[in-house]
Amino acid sequence: MAVAIFLGWNGKGESTEADMPVADAQKGDLVIDVLEGGNIQALNFLEFRNEVKLSGGVKILEIIDEGYYVSEEDVAKGKVLVRLDQSELEEAIVDHDVQFQQTEAAYAEAKQGIEIQESEALSDIKLERQKLRFALLDFEKFVGASASRSTLKKLGLPFDNDSLAAYEKEATTLIVNAFDTRKLADDAIDETDVTSFALETEGSLAANVNFESFLKDELLGDGEAEQTIRRMRDEALVASSELAVVEESVEGAKRLHERDFITRQTLENELVGLDKARLALQRSETELELFRDYEFPKEAEKMLSVYEEALLSLIRSKREKMAKMSQVYAKYRSAKRRYELELKKRENLEEQLASCIIRAELPGLVAYGGAKTNYYTSRFYEGISSGATLKNGQPIITIPDMSKLGVEVNIHESHIKKIELGQKVYITAESVPDKTLIGRIAKVAVLPDSNASRYNPSLKVYPATVEIEGTHEFLKPGMSAKVEIIVDELEDVTYVPVQAVFVENSEHFVFRKTMNGYERQPVQIGAYNNDFIELKEGIEEGDKVFLKMPDSYEPPKVQNPSRIARGDAERKIEEAEKEKADKTASTVGETEVTDPSDEKA
Repeated sequence: MAVAIFLGWNGKGESTEADMPVADAQKGDLVIDVLEGGNIQALNFLEFRNEVKLSGGVKILEIIDEGYYVSEEDVAKGKVLVRLDQSELEEAIVDHDVQFQQTEAAYAEAKQGIEIQESEALSDIKLERQKLRFALLDFEKFVGASASRSTLKKLGLPFDNDSLAAYEKEATTLIVNAFDTRKLADDAIDETDVTSFALETEGSLAANVNFESFLKDELLGDGEAEQTIRRMRDEALVASSELAVVEESVEGAKRLHERDFITRQTLENELVGLDKARLALQRSETELELFRDYEFPKEAEKMLSVYEEALLSLIRSKREKMAKMSQVYAKYRSAKRRYELELKKRENLEEQLASCIIRAELPGLVAYGGAKTNYYTSRFYEGISSGATLKNGQPIITIPDMSKLGVEVNIHESHIKKIELGQKVYITAESVPDKTLIGRIAKVAVLPDSNASRYNPSLKVYPATVEIEGTHEFLKPGMSAKVEIIVDELEDVTYVPVQAVFVENSEHFVFRKTMNGYERQPVQIGAYNNDFIELKEGIEEGDKVFLKMPDSYEPPKVQNPSRIARGDAERKIEEAEKEKADKTASTVGETEVTDPSDEKA
């Protein structure tokens, strides 16, 4: 490291070229690597967390010893690893049962209410349809089929079964659209949307029909009205014939009375019969006239009005049933939603109750806490032990999969651009330093770790995962390890320590030692690691270079003196020093929390 090499300088602020630290330019293979430290972790693991959602937490009644090895037999028998206090949950379930039963009963009642309301609606609509058909038949029977058809067509009303079905379908569509939930939520029902039928106008259509013209134009068919008129005409004709017979009889009686063939009484009886015949004819003619002028129009209008009302009644009934069904469905949806919420709550309580007993599911070593537990997360939780109180979501135990291990490392931001997935890595466990393992970069975070910069805002590190190849029984999760990430392997190149390269006005150079002192030698740099940097041109193997700028060197004047002798090489040195300082600060932050003033002191 640059800091260590600089310690070789006399430190008095002045030095001669003879006292300057130097290094030989070497030629050979140069490994471009990144060195980091981390902890060995299982890449796959089974983690058990506290799923009990009690505000005061839940206590651990029993827990298996940390480090216990869960065997295949333990898994087969379902060995209990952790037992939590479930008394509060059992009380909560008992209390919830009452509310759940009430909600379940309300849901069943609402569901049954839909079936009842649907049945009533179908029955009522069926009766309304029947009443409508009977009203149409009555009108048709009274005025005749042809007169009924022509009249209803002119009025725009249904005139047979097919037109009735089409009319009802149109009305139903408009009613359903009027009861659209979103429309009802915005505005009240617009009556014009459901009153576009011909009959739903102000006043009665029947009142506008001139039924007297039916008689003048002889529009009546073989209906009941026509039969009544014919009967009355026949009765008037019979009365007229009878009157003629009686009149002739009276004339004969008068002649006989003049000749004294009959008595006065007999003649008077004949005259009385004449009066009766005249009255009968008058009555028949009057009845015919009254029926034609009054009774027929009244009954025809009345029957047409009944038909109109039957049409309106059907539509009105459909609206009422639709409104009631909407209410019933709203009640059902509300009851169903409450039931589902209570059912979900009940299932959640039962799941929490079941989670109070944790059984063996996977062979492996038992470790307390979570696989990702660190200093920053662990201080929010009470330590795992029998009698400890757990918070919701707190990791309890972890059983790692020992067949696939890796190393979790933090890559300093100065090196993150060098790291790629699949790069080769050498791993050395600190407890077994004589064995070097091989691995690969399996994952690199996109964003820096926010926890790492908690106590050092300038520290930016990116978590990465190194997957160790093969299985190794001597490795255990939690072991400290060092990793060497192989970025590149250069062959037969010339290289010097990174401290030997300087930059001035975007030009890299070194101070090469000569017989008379030194000379400024421009160079072309290549790849570098923490210790060495490749020189592609300017220096040959065996050349000696200074590791510090000579005091006697005077750089040329530039517009910004603060940037003299500053560039890639020196920045690389600073980055290396900064990385080392950051790691030191990070280590202090993870081991103890101190007051910032104490740290300065």
